Amino acid sequence: MKVDSTWTPNLPLSRLAPEDAPRVVERPAALGQLVVVILTRNEEVNLGKALVSIGDRAPVIVVDSESTDRTAEIAAAAGAEFVVHRFVDYASQRNFAIEHVAERFEWLLFLDADEELTDEVWAEIDRHCARDDLDGVYFGRILRFFGHDLRHGGMAGHAMLRLMRPGVSRYDREINERVDDTHMRIAYASAKLIHDDRKPILDWLVKHVGYAEREATAYLSGRDDSLAGFSLRTQRSRTIGLRWAYNRLPLGMRPFAHFARTLLWQGAYKDGAAGTVYAVLQSLWYPMMIDMMIVHRRFRGEAAALASG
Repeated sequence: MKVDSTWTPNLPLSRLAPEDAPRVVERPAALGQLVVVILTRNEEVNLGKALVSIGDRAPVIVVDSESTDRTAEIAAAAGAEFVVHRFVDYASQRNFAIEHVAERFEWLLFLDADEELTDEVWAEIDRHCARDDLDGVYFGRILRFFGHDLRHGGMAGHAMLRLMRPGVSRYDREINERVDDTHMRIAYASAKLIHDDRKPILDWLVKHVGYAEREATAYLSGRDDSLAGFSLRTQRSRTIGLRWAYNRLPLGMRPFAHFARTLLWQGAYKDGAAGTVYAVLQSLWYPMMIDMMIVHRRFRGEAAALASG
């Protein structure tokens, strides 16, 4: 199945070609093999193309955070199961989804509403789901930004555990959440998801202000000041060490170090103007927003209260 790049939120899924229109696959009473879970909050712009990229390959469950747009309508048109769950934080929302499917499916694939699955990704999913010696699979992403596919920079080397056995998988950390893969048997896929957010750039900026607020809270609470769980064996355990080291750098200087690493070492400049602009936003503006919030909240005397809480 080719990725449908022409879908718009005003095009009903029923108007797609029959062979492309997504539908729920009937499953026997026994444990199903795979379910795709999509977390949503006002994703009418993106959800349809994600559902089309799934098609009839697997049943879909949409876990929604009280959307007020046409998200529910689009999910219903695709025959997806639609579950509303009040949002607390990202780890809690994903763990709710895991618990919701754990007794029904052997494998769970998390797909963001602004992502799409390619034929190559599906081939890897099929191959890994057939294995008995595996608990989870990491997938990288190709970021589509202003019409350009970014293959360098921070996104190029960033992989996330998306395919997992729900019985052994749990997320931790409220923001930039990761699966605790310490005791999991994991693999890395060579095929990559397509990340193509069709929302206006203003939505991206507003969303990242919210992310920055949560990251500032995590910093001030001291939750990332420990090396507990650090090792070199898994990506999640390595990230604990990287985050600890990053937090040792001076506030206000950290974003410039992050930006230099993304632009030069990870080669974001190789993706031209689009790659450079995205690196400025993701690796300089966003981290600087976090640091500004930390300094401001310290000035207001919030740090001690968060640390004691």
